[in-house]
Amino acid sequence: MRSRTSGSDAGGRSGPRLHRHPYRETFVIIRGRARFTIGDAEREGGAGEVLVVPAGTPHKFAVIGPEVYEAVHIHESDHFITEWLE
Repeated sequence: MRSRTSGSDAGGRSGPRLHRHPYRETFVIIRGRARFTIGDAEREGGAGEVLVVPAGTPHKFAVIGPEVYEAVHIHESDHFITEWLE
């Protein structure tokens, strides 16, 4: 899945709410920045970075700054399975 969104779309809060998958998800950030919550940790990710969320780990992200966030989200499954937590 390729994601492209602007931080200004929702006051810098664009991104999915807290959720988890029974498989690993990898984020390859092409441009822009986002603040990720992965389990109990919070970190920022930007262009050129790769973040990996282990299977079963609650996670979410929010675009930060006015730049467009563009990334490839790799779901290691042949279909989406998402449990929404908030």
